[in-house]
Amino acid sequence: MALAEDTAPAAAPAAARDRLRHAPAAALALILLVSAGLRLWGIRQGLPYAYNLDERAHFVPHAVAMTSGDLNPGYFINPPAFTYMIAAWLSVLHLGGDVQQLFADDPARVFLDARVLTLLLSVGAVAATYAAGRAFFGRGAGLLAAAVLALAFLPVFYSRQALNDGPAVLPCALGLWAAAAILHGGGRKAYAAAGACVGFAASMKYSDGVIVIAPVVAALVAPGRDLRRILTGLAVAAGAAIAVVIVTNPYMFTDWATFTNDLDRQRKFASGDALLGQPERNGWVYYARSIGWALGVVPALAAVAGGAILLLRRRREAWIFGALVILFWLYMGSQHRFYARWMLPLYPALAILAGYAAMQLRRVPLIALASIVLLVPMAIPTIRNAAVMSREDTRTQTRDWLVAHVPAGTKVVFEPIAPTEWYGVTPGGGTKADPARQWQRYNRSQAEIAELAKSYRGARRTANFQNYERTLTPKLIDVYRRDGFCWVVSGSTQYGRADAEPQRAPEALKYYRALKRQADVVFTASPLREGRSLPRYQVDRSFNFADPAYERPGPVMKVYRLRNCGA
Repeated sequence: MALAEDTAPAAAPAAARDRLRHAPAAALALILLVSAGLRLWGIRQGLPYAYNLDERAHFVPHAVAMTSGDLNPGYFINPPAFTYMIAAWLSVLHLGGDVQQLFADDPARVFLDARVLTLLLSVGAVAATYAAGRAFFGRGAGLLAAAVLALAFLPVFYSRQALNDGPAVLPCALGLWAAAAILHGGGRKAYAAAGACVGFAASMKYSDGVIVIAPVVAALVAPGRDLRRILTGLAVAAGAAIAVVIVTNPYMFTDWATFTNDLDRQRKFASGDALLGQPERNGWVYYARSIGWALGVVPALAAVAGGAILLLRRRREAWIFGALVILFWLYMGSQHRFYARWMLPLYPALAILAGYAAMQLRRVPLIALASIVLLVPMAIPTIRNAAVMSREDTRTQTRDWLVAHVPAGTKVVFEPIAPTEWYGVTPGGGTKADPARQWQRYNRSQAEIAELAKSYRGARRTANFQNYERTLTPKLIDVYRRDGFCWVVSGSTQYGRADAEPQRAPEALKYYRALKRQADVVFTASPLREGRSLPRYQVDRSFNFADPAYERPGPVMKVYRLRNCGA
């Protein structure tokens, strides 16, 4: 009994130390759980229709085709690594099944499966950000960095769609971890890991190869640096990067013409004329402003503070993070087109800088308070948006109304606001039928516009998603009547472009005014909260519904019925 009494006091501190030792692992597990939950919430958005143009065009269809055995994507506008991953994932999930037939019969299932892969890789990016933050500045900074990436609006939003933007953050975070290993005296293994991360990042998304800056600068500023050792290490890294690129994109050599052509198309898209509805003309200003809502004002300011503190106290790390963030911002801002998601490769670095800044407060109560100030304002818009994304899309609501009220075979003018399969109906409720089985779509606009409005330069443009507004003219309404197209379906993600930049699409504004005068609105589906007005069209926020005015996803949808048209 006496022995038990003597050992009890010693056992208590040991148990306390045990709990403290496991606390970081428990905290990381909680962060990853919250991260997964936020990304899972709303992951079915829009299904069975993939309303995001990139999601339905760039990855899943090509991955489905690969499951038949032909691994040549025949498409290199985006690098194929993520497409290969989706193909492998689908093949494992549906082992022994016909994925192509499943995609035809139940596209929602296939898109959801691909989105789950995106989610897993994106949660992996949160874990990798912790590893990188810990390698640079310790566990506390790593945990806060992981929490920032777990809650940040844009990384969460792009973790729910089968796109490469979210998953490509993973190799960028791993690249920072490898850079820390190089800085701290890592040998050839560290360089090989860094090269593999760079190759993987570039194979997921071309621009994400920018992470190469971090390990290169780390090699140049590492203490006790030796030129021969640096050159050897960088050669190892370059070899690893090239090997990964070849393994993940083998057909760029055998299909060289397609590869170079698609790469040039991607380059021209980024450097081409500003898109209609993108009134911003300065990319550097745009990216600096967008980080306020895409990441959060508080973490953005904390990241700046972290960078300033590094400059004063830890110059080597300041060179690594400063070179990466500033050079990429300068390059991307110089393009003529810009999207907030193109900055995602920097988010692990920004999250780590924010975590480092908070940890400089030293005392636990102050760090805890700073963490609350850092994380709570981020969580609010992210949670609100998750709730928005979990509700029915206005385009789905509109389609349901059309099915119920507009007979099959009716001639309808549809603006390019939905995927092709949105127009079709099958008896079993699928989406693979010929659209003509449901409605006849207006598809003669180019010839008719050219005939009726030869002086209008938009007449010679392709009426696609990006240029549709610049092909409109009021004379089209007479064409609709003549050919019996008495119904017009319009969405704010189209007419909002003209409203945002009226000087670039004056004929479109005349067209919509004429449509309002000559037609009745017979159905409206609004994504807005009661009493809220539609925010001005913006190339990012009109599609990710970041504004608190939104209650559900989708544009404002309007169905018009032309007067004095048809029987």
